[in-house]
Amino acid sequence: MRWLLTESGSQCCYSALKLGVVILVLVSHPTRGNAESEPRGASAAAHVTQGLAQERSRRFEQAVRHFEVAESLYHVQRNPLGQAEALRHLGRGQYLQGDTSQARLTYTRALAGFARLHHTPGIAGVYEDLGQLYGAQQKWPRALSSYVRALATWQSLAQPASAARVLTSVGLAHREQRQYSRALYYLRQALRHGQQQHDSTRIREALAGMGGVYQAVGNQELALRFYEQALEHLQPRAAPEIQVELLQRLAATQLTTGQVTAAEQLLQKALPLARRSASKALLSSLYHQLADLYRGQGRYAQSLAALTRYAGLQDTVFAEERAAQVAEMQTRYETEKKERAIQLLTKDRQLQRANLQRQMLVRNVLGVGILLLLALAAGLYWSRRQQARINRLLQRKNAAISRQKEQLAHLNNTKDTLFSVISHDLRSPLSSLYSLLTLLNMGKLPPERLAAHSSRLSRGLDSTLRLLDNLLNWSAAQMRGSSVHPEALRLDTVVEEALALLLGDAERKTILLLNQIPVPTTASADLNMTRLIVRNLISNAIKFTPDGGTVTVSAARQGKWWEVAVADTGVGIAAADHAKVFGLGGPYSTLGTARERGTGLGLQLCKDFVERNGGRIYFESQPGVGTTFRFTLLAAQAEATPRPMLQLAGAPSAVDAE
Repeated sequence: MRWLLTESGSQCCYSALKLGVVILVLVSHPTRGNAESEPRGASAAAHVTQGLAQERSRRFEQAVRHFEVAESLYHVQRNPLGQAEALRHLGRGQYLQGDTSQARLTYTRALAGFARLHHTPGIAGVYEDLGQLYGAQQKWPRALSSYVRALATWQSLAQPASAARVLTSVGLAHREQRQYSRALYYLRQALRHGQQQHDSTRIREALAGMGGVYQAVGNQELALRFYEQALEHLQPRAAPEIQVELLQRLAATQLTTGQVTAAEQLLQKALPLARRSASKALLSSLYHQLADLYRGQGRYAQSLAALTRYAGLQDTVFAEERAAQVAEMQTRYETEKKERAIQLLTKDRQLQRANLQRQMLVRNVLGVGILLLLALAAGLYWSRRQQARINRLLQRKNAAISRQKEQLAHLNNTKDTLFSVISHDLRSPLSSLYSLLTLLNMGKLPPERLAAHSSRLSRGLDSTLRLLDNLLNWSAAQMRGSSVHPEALRLDTVVEEALALLLGDAERKTILLLNQIPVPTTASADLNMTRLIVRNLISNAIKFTPDGGTVTVSAARQGKWWEVAVADTGVGIAAADHAKVFGLGGPYSTLGTARERGTGLGLQLCKDFVERNGGRIYFESQPGVGTTFRFTLLAAQAEATPRPMLQLAGAPSAVDAE
């Protein structure tokens, strides 16, 4: 974001720098008479002055050091207002250095200091600085929030000049976000405030900002008009940088409107101002703009000359920066050398002290070098650790993706199997029902055949209902995830309900049902899930038990658990099919001893529901002898001593995840 320069720029740099140096010298070398009484506040103020001078000279590193020293001195002398002001200067120095994150933290500390003192102008100033920082980071919502707070504070203090400055900043922030109508609204307010105060600086900034808005929307005529008005309010004593920037904007607008001669005159007028500002970067940008203008007119020789000066100035900018650094170091070295010579001439003992200081300096340099090497090694080690951590994280992510891929493939396989089972098992009973209804409508069905067909159809529909019930429970389990509602329940009662419900199936195959659950047997589990577990295990046992077999349900206490067993005298499970029992590879189902069909979901649901209630399920089977399924549930607290219970009920064990 390109902001308008203020008039307090570089014209007082040199004088401020001299003043700061003089103050530092006076503070560092007080007279003997008042050396002990010299207040620390003068030293802190001197560091602030020197820091501001270094900041204007664009020596931001030195400025930051001075502000840090000033903040420490104010802290030692317990001057919270001076400390807050020093923190604000330090934050700006860090911002100009490019360390925006540290600058934001320093501004926050300064804001807290001003807030504790209820120093409203300081609070407003920090909010204004934060707005500029967030604007440089393109964080416009935060920048506008800070500017709005600063504006409200300045308005509450009846400071129209400061309010106009913030209004201009708000307008420019909206312009950078291409919110041109809002930008014009705030810039017009800033213009009105400036006109009321007869403040030419605020008027010029607002007019130039409005010119920039109209230039951005492509209205070059209005942009030109506002730039010309801003130029009229530009005071001759304004900093050369401000004058050059405004002339450049006006020239660029004139070029777009075809006023090439006027644009060239403005750029030529800006050249001596840029030279007077001593800013090689500003002068080089002018030559670059002139080169573009000459090239557009076909004046290639002049364009080449301007480009040559531009390139030379760019090299000079870097060379001057290096030369300034070398000169500063040389001056500092010469000053220290003279001071040491004076000390050597006045006191012989200073020689020994100087030698000791040089030795300490060498030791410190070596120590700093070692610390830097250690820091570099630590940084490399930390970087390797971070890389290893990231690699491990990527491996875990890849493993999770692979597991999700396998789960998705498993779910797709389950879906395909379910669709196949549903399409087959629903079609058969519905077709039979349709055929029976057709025969009834024809009126040619004898009563004995009607009874036979009705009985067969009833069994088919009963199987279909159980199929739909398991499908409903399976889908509900998938949707509600791990939602379990444990409560105290009577296992003996739940088993008795399931046996009564399945008694008809057992009687059709003359299978004996035995309930050997002790009374009472109280467990803590989800009631609906427990009912489905017991019902599916008993139904599975009946399905794979031949005519005349036995299905027994029993329970035994194992510590804090109840272990429930459902045993049958059925056909058993082949060893090769053990891994398929709980549907790990997809729904698995086989025909029962009476050709009963299943969905392959029953045992899968049993395993899922048992584990959700904190238990486990497993089975033991011997082909031709029978199968026993066992599962555990948590016992309820304060349970009465159970007594054995034996209930009989008259009516293959292979596996059906029904």
